[in-house]
Amino acid sequence: MPSAGALEPVEKAAAKERQRKHGGTAPGKHSRKVSTSDAGQTRDKVGAFAGVSGRQVKKIADVVDAAEAEPEKYGKLKEDMDQTGRVDGVFRKLKVLRQAEAIRNEPPPLPNRGPYRVIVVDPAWPYYLRRYDPSNRGACEYPLMSVEEICVLPVSSLAHEDCILWLWTTNLHLPNAFKVLDAWGFEYKTMLTWAKNHIGTGDWLRGQTEHVLMAVRGKPTVYLTNQTTLLMTPGGKHSEKPAEFFTMVEKLCPAPRYAYLFARRSPGEKWDNHGDEVMKAWDKAAE
Repeated sequence: MPSAGALEPVEKAAAKERQRKHGGTAPGKHSRKVSTSDAGQTRDKVGAFAGVSGRQVKKIADVVDAAEAEPEKYGKLKEDMDQTGRVDGVFRKLKVLRQAEAIRNEPPPLPNRGPYRVIVVDPAWPYYLRRYDPSNRGACEYPLMSVEEICVLPVSSLAHEDCILWLWTTNLHLPNAFKVLDAWGFEYKTMLTWAKNHIGTGDWLRGQTEHVLMAVRGKPTVYLTNQTTLLMTPGGKHSEKPAEFFTMVEKLCPAPRYAYLFARRSPGEKWDNHGDEVMKAWDKAAE
């Protein structure tokens, strides 16, 4: 790829690309149509002059065109291209941004029925040790489910064919969480760890972390910027997940609406939440 300065003649090809789209002249004026093969030859000649391929010229033209049409949204991409002298990564970002915008503008899924492009699940994992001991500070406030019961939940029936699943788990049930992903038909990708500012209970070590597995089916879209595998934020009420997590999910995973199963509270207006009524919602989805 040429230096940033060498991109100037190539970026001028953007003007030629826009003219090509309008038949070789400025928009609104009449002229003959230019064939695709002729346009390709023009890009190849311009690219040869600057030391890049005709395909690279087309990518540069698309970035420049997008930045000029919507500078607030895409202007930073052109700046990055000019500063680095590279277009491939910038062009990929442009494609992802456009895909994310199209997804967010899709008709929303039917409430409680889906299909959802993004699903967060916080199952009622079983904790039978000292379950009925009133002195146990870690006693659960809600009905528990066995791993087998969690595995047969029809989560996949609510999922889009291109779906991202976030499955919350604890240190104890981390091995079981992978079994659940397999049962639901999702492929594990990575894990986010929530580090809390206080120490909880435990039998071998006192817990200060929870984990959420990120898994997919199909080919979902993500817009990765500075999101990492570590979330450091204070803990809240028992089993309640931090608002920062849901904000991160919305930025990383575009969707018209989101599903939160076993919700302890509502993360926001973009979320369809299923708490104690989750089984009734699944019954409706199966009808």
